[in-house]
Parts: sequence; structure tokens; C-alpha cells
Amino acid sequence: MWRKTPGEDLGGILHFYHEIRYEFVRNEDSRKGGIAVKDLYLAGGPYYGVQEVFSRIKGVVETTAGFANSSVPNPRKEDVENGKVQAVECVKVTYNPKKIDIGTLLSVFFTIVNPYTDGIQGKCTGPHYRTGIYYVSGEDTPQITYYMAYYQNRGNSRPVSESCLVFNEYENEKNIRPPIRTEARRLENFYAAPEEEQYFLRKYPDTYSPIDIKLLEEAGTLEILT
Repeated sequence: MWRKTPGEDLGGILHFYHEIRYEFVRNEDSRKGGIAVKDLYLAGGPYYGVQEVFSRIKGVVETTAGFANSSVPNPRKEDVENGKVQAVECVKVTYNPKKIDIGTLLSVFFTIVNPYTDGIQGKCTGPHYRTGIYYVSGEDTPQITYYMAYYQNRGNSRPVSESCLVFNEYENEKNIRPPIRTEARRLENFYAAPEEEQYFLRKYPDTYSPIDIKLLEEAGTLEILT
């Protein structure tokens, strides 16, 4: 259940920002000691922004940038970008379910992407930039279905900076909510991007990303309720 920030009279507005602090940390290898991990595949525009956010979340063991649901094996990035192979830029998120659950991951995901557009995230456009949630286990579908329905009824996307769209407010009953365009289906395949593409924003921090990493760092928060 989501809630307003304590002490604020928001007049019916539900805010993501300034609700609950969530620590950004370095990855921890929870595979040591034989701890079981799970995978979730998330697409939300250029993979380097999505990877940078999820690589810092406590409980996430590993992230891998790559391409999901390609019509050919081992697709080249140029073929993904021109739409020839129908693949989407995606991040494999490997996490320790004892430290973080899929609901929290989906809360983060819907905080940093605009789910109402089809292949448009900020200034980045193309079918390979569509948003998607791809699962490998059928036991994840109830949670995914719930969050899709929840965010469909939450409100419109709003810009929080020139470079970052965050879907974060429900203003009034007169707002028309466009349908969520985020795909939610079983993963068909996933191919890791070249090594030079992994953790790209750490190597080239000035690269444009629809996800405003600096804004998230300055805020020190991700508005999620576990």
C-alpha cells in the first residue's frame, strides 16, 4: 500500500519523491555461500541508465545489459537499433529474494521509466527503447499483473527535469490516463551486450540518459514502499 509523506497535506496528490529513503549501495555477491538468486529482465529505454540504477540497489547481486527477445541469435547492436531483429535493450537483474522482492524491483522500475509511451523514453526513440518486464518464472506473474494494474490507475507521467521523465503524480479525477504500453511477458531469449557497453555510464558519465542519475543521487531517495 502506498501512502502520502507524513505531515504533508497534498490535496489528493500521491508523491513518489520524499516518501521513503532507499540506500544506493555497491553490488554484493550473494551467490557466495550457495544463496539462491532470481532473475528479472527489465527494459526501459537505453540499457545503460536502467543498469546504473539497479546495480546500486541493495539486494541486487548482478546486472547485465543486453538484448531481449531477438528474432535471431546474438544480435548486433546496429541490428537492434534499426529494428531488424525486433529485440529490445534490456537489463538482466539478478537479485537475492531474501533481501529484496520483485515488488520492490517493480516499484523502482516504474519510478524511473515512462510506461505510457511506445518506444519513447525522454529524447530516445525507437522500438528497441520500448518498456518491458520479462520473467522466466510463472510465479512472478501475479506480482507483475498487480503492479501493472496499480500503475495504470495511478496517474500521468510528468517531467521532473529536462532530461528525466518520472511517472509520479495523480492530480485529480479529470486526468485521462493513457494505457500503459509496457510489455509484460515471458522472456524468449537474452544476449549480453559487449563488455564495453556494460556499466556504460560509469565509463562515460556525461552520456545522455532519460533516467536522471544525478537527480536521483542528489535526492538520495527512491520513492518505494516495501
